[in-house]
Amino acid sequence: MKKPQVTVQQIMQAALSIATEKGAGKVTLDAVAKASGLSKGGLLYHFPSKEALISAMVQHLLDDAEANRLQLMQTDPSVLVSLLKARRLFSQAISGNTAMAILAAAAEHPALLQPIQQHNSKVLADVLAEQDDELAAMLLMLASEGLVFQELLNISPFSESQKAKLETYMINRAQELKK
Repeated sequence: MKKPQVTVQQIMQAALSIATEKGAGKVTLDAVAKASGLSKGGLLYHFPSKEALISAMVQHLLDDAEANRLQLMQTDPSVLVSLLKARRLFSQAISGNTAMAILAAAAEHPALLQPIQQHNSKVLADVLAEQDDELAAMLLMLASEGLVFQELLNISPFSESQKAKLETYMINRAQELKK
C-alpha cells in the first residue's frame, strides 16, 4: 500500500508543533521529518535546509497575520484600525511559544526576518498615507506592537482586563484619527 502524500502544510504544522512544545532549538530537520512522517530526504525535497524551513515558518506567520488584517479591512477600511484589530487577534490566537520559537530561530539568521521588516515598512507607509496625524498613528502602532511582544516574551505587567482596555482604547483612538 502506498504511503499518503505529506503536504507542505503538514510539514509546517509539524514544525510549528515542535516549536510550540519544545522550543526553537528543537526544530531540527530530523525532528520535523519524524513528526511529519517523512524521511529526512523527503523533508529535504520540500525544504533543502533548516533555514529554508524557518523562512517558511516566518512567512506562514506573516501570511496568517496579513490575511486577518485584510479580512478585517472589509468591515473597516482603515489600515490602522484593521492592523490594531489584527494584532489583537494575533496575540489571542497564536501561542507565544510558537511565535517566539520561530523568531528566535530566525534571529540566528537575521536575513530570515527581512520579510517581516519589509511587510512592516509597507504597512507603515499605508497607515501614514491615510492619516493626518502621523505621530499619533505611529504611537498607536508602536503601543500595539509593544503589547504583542510583551505577551510573546511573557513579561507583560497588564492583566487581561487592562490589556483589553488598552486594545479597545487604541482601536477607538485609531477610528477617531481617520481622515
